[in-house]
Parts: sequence; C-alpha cells; structure tokens
Amino acid sequence: MKTMLKTSLLSLALAVVPTSAAFADVIDWSSDEGISRLEQSHFKKDFFKLANFYDAQDNKVYCGVASTSIIMNALRVRQNVTEIPLDESTIAPEDRAYFPQGDWSPFYERYTQNTVLGHSAKTRLQIMGQPVSEGAGPDYGLQLDQMTDLVTSNHLKVKTVFVDNLDSKATMKAELVHALETRDQYVVVNYSRKTLNQPGSGHYSPVGAYDKASDSFLIMDVSNAKANWVWVDSDQLFDAMATMDTKRNRGYLLISEGLKG
Repeated sequence: MKTMLKTSLLSLALAVVPTSAAFADVIDWSSDEGISRLEQSHFKKDFFKLANFYDAQDNKVYCGVASTSIIMNALRVRQNVTEIPLDESTIAPEDRAYFPQGDWSPFYERYTQNTVLGHSAKTRLQIMGQPVSEGAGPDYGLQLDQMTDLVTSNHLKVKTVFVDNLDSKATMKAELVHALETRDQYVVVNYSRKTLNQPGSGHYSPVGAYDKASDSFLIMDVSNAKANWVWVDSDQLFDAMATMDTKRNRGYLLISEGLKG
C-alpha cells in the first residue's frame, strides 16, 4: 500500500511540473492575474469550503489558532460528527436579557478561536507569551510541533512535515496538490513571511488552490488586516517553509477528520 502511494505521489509530482519555470513575486488573488489563476486552476476543491468558513485571526499571535478553527469548521459544521462546543464568551450575560427563554440558544454551533484551545497542550496564556517553564523566555504563538498538538487535541488526524531540506521538494509538492484535490483533507503551511518579501516573521495559513500553469499555491492569509490572499510560486513557498523556527524548521500539515460520523 505504501509503495502504491509513493508511486502515485511520484506520478503526480511529474504531472504538476509546470510548463514554464518562471519565478514570480507573490500575486494578489484579487488582481486580474490572481483571478485568472483561480479560474484556470484544476486543483481547488478545498478553496470553496475554506472560503465559506474563513475566519481572520483575532490577534497577532493567533495565526495557527485561526487556521485551526477554519479547518475544523470546514470539516465539522453541519456534519453531525461530534458536538461542537458553544462559545458563550461572544455574548455577555447581561446582553442576553431579552432573548427567548427556555431551550433556545443565541449561539451557533461552530468553532471559534476560543473553543479550539479547550484541550490544547499549550495554553492560551502561553501562546500569548507566558513562559512554558521556569527560567524560560516568552514563546509566542505556536511552533509546528505545538500546532500539531493543538490539532490532535481536537481529535483530528494530522500529518506534519518539517521541511528540513528541499531534496524531496517534488514529492512534497505533489502531496500538497493531492490534498487540495482530496475531499475533507486540508493543508496548512507554516512559513517565513520574510522569504516572501512580506513584513513579519513566522506565520500559518491554509492553502486553497494550486495553479499548474504558474506553478503557484494560493495562500489564504488569516491576517487580513495585514495582507491579502496571495498566489506564491511553489519554489518560493518551499524556501519559506525551509526556515528555522526556534528549534526546528517550519513546514506544513495535512489535516483530516479523526472521528467517525
């Protein structure tokens, strides 16, 4: 089975080799070129659900948390897979005085950036910078292994790939493209903004599509107050993932449902 999977990924790697090897800066998805790439893309099944459940990060350290909430809602809202916890913090008790009484609830069954942290090994305060151990300094946000823990704490399946070198880039790219075409499997990338000539440092966001003609991936940036969604050349994206974050390189996660409906 593993041999067959490797063979199929290798075949896909060859299939997604672009017809022209042009290297480009990031392209705004709302530009004429960006729209054209989305229209012509044959690898965009994930885009529509991700766009429907897009949720910008609540603060500057929640990019991983926001990416997780988007994926979880895409997988579970209206799917009857599991009971989704209600986030009662979104409406203060005093603001509920005139709501209908009884069993009626003003809260929707969807994940928020508060509720996805309910079972996280790294707490909300630690994500905000509280030292994780005595004598340690602040560790803002989530490193890739910590992001993996957050995802698995919510009973999702995840394959985490640290991009330690680029020798197998073709196979890794094929794996990303395959996930974009696989029902209920989603991609989140952890990359350095600096490598993309964007302001900032490490970041997480879901990937929505791949365009073969331009050999680029659509990054659905969760920081919409800072950046638009952009198409990124695949070589540039892998260079951005093959960067150090504290202890290990960055990389990507392939996420799917871990519970049976």
